[in-house]
Parts: sequence; structure tokens; C-alpha cells
Amino acid sequence: MANWIKAVAAIAVFSFVVLLFNGAVDVLLDAAHRILTAVPNVQVDDNTSTGVWATIDNPIRSYIAAHSAGLPISASTGYTLWQVTGLFSLIAGFITRSNGIRMTWLAWGCAGVAMVWTTTPDTSRTVATAIAVLAWTFASAFALRGLNLRPRVFSTVHTGAPQITVQPQITVQPQIHIPAQPDGPAPDNVRQLGR
Repeated sequence: MANWIKAVAAIAVFSFVVLLFNGAVDVLLDAAHRILTAVPNVQVDDNTSTGVWATIDNPIRSYIAAHSAGLPISASTGYTLWQVTGLFSLIAGFITRSNGIRMTWLAWGCAGVAMVWTTTPDTSRTVATAIAVLAWTFASAFALRGLNLRPRVFSTVHTGAPQITVQPQITVQPQIHIPAQPDGPAPDNVRQLGR
């Protein structure tokens, strides 16, 4: 096939892929918008949690409610996204062992602890933060399962193809031996050549 036909075919296929990708991005963004706007209305301002969970959850709800006033999404949507991000990074970190997802889990936990520290009253701030850190550490045992900080060493992969070893060949060079002339007069045939 001629090179110009290959070039035209490649440009046509590339343009088609870009067109499909552009349409897919629009569809995915529209679906994400519909999902996020269909989030049930969670009572963010009202602290409905009880027990130990309330020590962690109520300050986070209060923080998100106080700091999402000027956003185009509601506080309940922000809180739901917060919960979904944490749950997704916990489960996906456990299953996939992906470092990117584990970094999301670590950032999510650090932000949660910071929200608890910021929102809890001064008299109980240290205890509430300690409970949040302990809960996050316990959950991190699952999300960071099998984490190894040692660098990986990659070895070469052998394909099983036979290896040919070339060994040097020994060559024998002929040696020329010239007999030494005896002391004395040269033979007659040598004298005649010299004349």
C-alpha cells in the first residue's frame, strides 16, 4: 500500500477516535452531574451521629457545613462526596494495592483529622483528635495492606530462547624453520647462487 494512503487512513482513524472521545467525555460529565445532583439530602448541620462515631463525624459535618457556603454544590453533596471518597479509597486500596489510591486514603485521613482538630471545642480537642487518629489508623491497616517501603528490584526476563555461545577458535600458524648454517665453507650450490 502506498505511503500516502496509509497516512490518510491513519488521519481518518485518529480523527474518528478523537470524535468518539469527545462525545464520551460529554456523556460521562453529564452522568456525573446527574449522580451528584441526585445525592440524597443529608442533614449536615444537624449532628445526628451518636457514640464514638459522633466524636469523629459531628466535627466533620460541622466543618463541611461551615466551609461550603459559597460553593455551587450543597453541603450535603459535599459531605456525601467526602464519605464516598473515603469509602472508595479504603476498599480500592485494599483490593488493588495502588499507590495513587493509597495516597488518596492518606490525604483523606489527614484532612479528616484536621477537620476534627479544627472544629472540636478546645476542652476536648486532643481527645477527639486522638480518637479520630486511632480510628483512621485501624482502617489504614486494611487500606494499606501489604505496603512495602522497600524499593522493588526488577530482574531481566528470560524468554527461553536458546543462547549461542561463541568460543574463540584456536588457529595454528605454520612456522618456518630455517636451519642454521654450520661454521665453515658454504656448500657448492649456495656459492653458485650468490655469484
